[in-house]
Amino acid sequence: MPATVQRRTPGVYITELEAFPPSIVGVQTAVPAFIGYTEKAEISGKPIYFEPIKLSSLADYEAIFGRGFEPKYELAMVAGPPPADSFDFEVAGKYFTITQTGKSSFNLYNSLRLFFLNGGGTCFIVSVGSYTDQGASPGGVDVELAKLEKGVTAIGEVVGPTMLVVPDAVLLPDRTGFSTLTKQMLKQCADLQDRVSILDVYGTLALNQNAVDFKTKLDELLIQFRSDVGEDHLSYGMAYFPFLNTSVIQPSEIDYTNFNIGTKAAPNAPQVTLLQNDVLKPQAQQLYKDAQLLQIEEYIRLIDPAITDPDNLAAVTKLNQNLSNALPILPKTANIIARKIDVLPPSGAVAGIYASVDQNRGVWNAPANVTLNSVLGPTIKLNNEQQGDLNVPLDGKAIDAIRYFVGRGTIIWGARTLDGNSNDYRYIQVRRTLIYLEQSIKNSLNQFVFAANDGNTWVTVVSTVSNFLQGFWSQGGLMGATASEAFTVQCGLGSTMTPMDILQGYMIVQVTLQMIRPAEFIELTFKQKMEGLG
Repeated sequence: MPATVQRRTPGVYITELEAFPPSIVGVQTAVPAFIGYTEKAEISGKPIYFEPIKLSSLADYEAIFGRGFEPKYELAMVAGPPPADSFDFEVAGKYFTITQTGKSSFNLYNSLRLFFLNGGGTCFIVSVGSYTDQGASPGGVDVELAKLEKGVTAIGEVVGPTMLVVPDAVLLPDRTGFSTLTKQMLKQCADLQDRVSILDVYGTLALNQNAVDFKTKLDELLIQFRSDVGEDHLSYGMAYFPFLNTSVIQPSEIDYTNFNIGTKAAPNAPQVTLLQNDVLKPQAQQLYKDAQLLQIEEYIRLIDPAITDPDNLAAVTKLNQNLSNALPILPKTANIIARKIDVLPPSGAVAGIYASVDQNRGVWNAPANVTLNSVLGPTIKLNNEQQGDLNVPLDGKAIDAIRYFVGRGTIIWGARTLDGNSNDYRYIQVRRTLIYLEQSIKNSLNQFVFAANDGNTWVTVVSTVSNFLQGFWSQGGLMGATASEAFTVQCGLGSTMTPMDILQGYMIVQVTLQMIRPAEFIELTFKQKMEGLG
């Protein structure tokens, strides 16, 4: 019976004693924080810019932050016959390009869609501004470094995120800003020790794989990126290359409103002037003469309310269907625009793969050799030699390749951190597993702060941590044929502490782990056996 209990009435009393030490609950391992620009950011009419919001579905996101940015495009004729990669489509011997009007562009929404499509779940969103604030009409302004930095600072005050993802970072107007933001992200990860940064390679879209100087330009790009990330806190960063051709945006999501509409046609005009170019005019004029489907005047009548009231979705949908039926070139251009918008940095998809692998296989498994969903292929097809320069550079700043393999699809084909020359933190799974174990044990030991720094506490702490690691090892999270080979836990006077440590209030717990590393290079050795003679 505990000595502190004072019995005053005769009788039989029951006292239950705990047979097991306090347990450790593992922290979540794959909770990204997406930082960037959104259509809006409000809850109950109140703006929430630079406030981290936790959500778990795209529907939750759209209710608070709206949908994605819709760029405007225009058609232009080019002299022909031009090179195959210099025009988008051909009509009646004429060649045309579809180019975006204005320079505004934002990646967060579609990257988040890619995250959920690849197995992502819970995440944080930090909106740093709206598309309207950015002047996202034709001739808009650039993504601002100061706002992205403020967003990174805001998420640094929140416990829970385990990854930083900033898809809009590659849209900064210069790489100096990209370098500044990247270093801030890596420093925050190292300071807090509970998260990592998933990085995209700035300037990737400027590469043309068909150019004669492609290899030179690729080398220059990689050298510059490795310079941009700096020399500090590299084990907390993972970079992926190249960008992805995705199928996030469907052609059905594109309509005539995605074109830069010029002045409206005058009443009873004999042709559709919707796009103000020579592509639609011949078909529209022929349609008018043949009186097929709807008359052109009907198009003009329908277009008026759709333009004056852009929120009139029913009018927009009806007009777009009529135009698509009458002008077959319109659905074709919708496919082309969808492919252009669908080019995204890989960080969103990679964050989703981290979440999927953690849930299905465990954080101790490499988030690699996994097929990406809703991805048609990488923007650049790397070969083994080119990936070798990415994976094992002299300075160790490895960049993980995303490659397309026939019969398998688009695969993450790398699992290294930017600290590739480190034997301790070379691999992503080692860094992320350590973060999981460190944070889980740290949170559990908070209950022992100010506890008596004596043998009873030390035994309890060792038992608590050992039980947690025993369970983790039994799941396959640590190497070793036995638990004693996989880990050790020590805490006590003469082993981890001196008398002076105890006088100063320190209780030191030492944990040794045998981490699992991936089989990155598998070599098969074959030898022929000579048949014996005689």
